[in-house]
Amino acid sequence: MLLRGIAGLIATLVLWTAIVFIFNVPAYLLPGPIEVFDRVVFLFENAKLIQHVWVTLSEIIAGFVSGTIAGIVAGVVFARFPRVERFATPLILLLQTAPKIAIAPLLLLWLGIGPMPKIVLIAIVTFFPVMAGMVTGLRYGEGSFRDLAAVLKLSPWQRFVHIELPSALPSVLAGMAVATTLAMTAAVIGELIGANEGIGYLLSSGQENSDTSVVIGMVILLSLIGWAFYEVIELIRRRSLGRFQLS
Repeated sequence: MLLRGIAGLIATLVLWTAIVFIFNVPAYLLPGPIEVFDRVVFLFENAKLIQHVWVTLSEIIAGFVSGTIAGIVAGVVFARFPRVERFATPLILLLQTAPKIAIAPLLLLWLGIGPMPKIVLIAIVTFFPVMAGMVTGLRYGEGSFRDLAAVLKLSPWQRFVHIELPSALPSVLAGMAVATTLAMTAAVIGELIGANEGIGYLLSSGQENSDTSVVIGMVILLSLIGWAFYEVIELIRRRSLGRFQLS
């Protein structure tokens, strides 16, 4: 899949270059890949691009890990206690259906202009798909193995580690894969609303200065980071399923 993705990226760059050349598109509307690359190099050399990338990466990692842990814990609780799930579902749905661009200003007012509003927003969007995957995996896992656990009189911890977790793992990792794309979007929204550093901040600055090359360069950079996160989750999924597969 990685090789197909790289091939698709190369084909996109070739098509992009051809469109700019054939139709003679002005650079202020659609600069070519070389112009965008030169602009990114300029930001790397003169605008501390690495520092901005690290700020966004640290926010995404912190928010993603926090949201994943919270989603797994909530999924276990909801699967064990359906009444708790029914009580908490309206609040969870409210957070998920509310436009994130509307939640971001509230978090900014409550938590300040630092990294915390972005981390919390990323955790919110990560929480739901992971939680849903955990609940699905625990409730609709291998029923025969649950019967065997009852016969063997396994403890709740043994049943969770040896039966329920391997059964829920595919659903949880699928939820995490979905959450990677949502996390990227949430990070950018948070930085666009209020930040003085990060990739989203550079993107907003490029928009304010009508610098199309910066905007496109930051969009591409964010897409590459999101792709890298997705590939990491896919790698974890492949290795984990081989290790925890029920037999």
